[in-house]
Amino acid sequence: MQLPVVISLVLLLSANAYAEITDEQINADCAKINMYASQGQALYKAKNYPAARKYFEQQAAWSEDCKADDEKAIATAYNNVALTWMRENQWRKARAWLMLKPQDPKSIYNLQLIKDKLAALPSDFSATSEYWGYAGKATWSTFTFKPARLTGTMQVDFQGYYFGMMGIYVGPNIGEFSESVTLKNGSGVIALRDDADDMIHCNIALKLTTETLDVSTDTPNDCGFGVNVSADGPYLRVD
Repeated sequence: MQLPVVISLVLLLSANAYAEITDEQINADCAKINMYASQGQALYKAKNYPAARKYFEQQAAWSEDCKADDEKAIATAYNNVALTWMRENQWRKARAWLMLKPQDPKSIYNLQLIKDKLAALPSDFSATSEYWGYAGKATWSTFTFKPARLTGTMQVDFQGYYFGMMGIYVGPNIGEFSESVTLKNGSGVIALRDDADDMIHCNIALKLTTETLDVSTDTPNDCGFGVNVSADGPYLRVD
């Protein structure tokens, strides 16, 4: 009987959070994009790539929100982040960012620059392998694979995100799990079940290669994740 009350309370809190965000604040925050870009460039020139990346990620997140129709501006921000990873020889992480806008001329150029670097990377799995799928707002949903204690199985950790309305202000919805899976020829199924919660009942199919991960769920709304959070989608290896 109390469930509608809880839902109403959550909706009320969300509505209040949105109401506190004024048009003036949004305009002021959008006006900071050039500052994020210039601060990032200054730190990049100073070879402080992790610090530069934080500013470029802010540039990317706010460009998505404030310049949704400006593909060039968004692609520039993605490429700026990618360049910081390139300077740190993190070729797969750079590729992940560049593949968000692969047809942009800057992305094409930078992908060509790292083509040989990517080809030279070991093709086997490391002790831990991580895959990224873009969730928006400079945030990546992640799958991490590592050998489990039981021979032939892998420990799989998932952290997923979904940014709803005004998500850049109030944060994302979240979903996660840590399960073991047996892979055969790179494929396996994770069965999420909770004896204490009949609502959690979904099967997450994995198709894994050394460079990509494809994920599909039979009933994504029954995985126990936050609203609209899903493990589904293509992922790229980044480690």
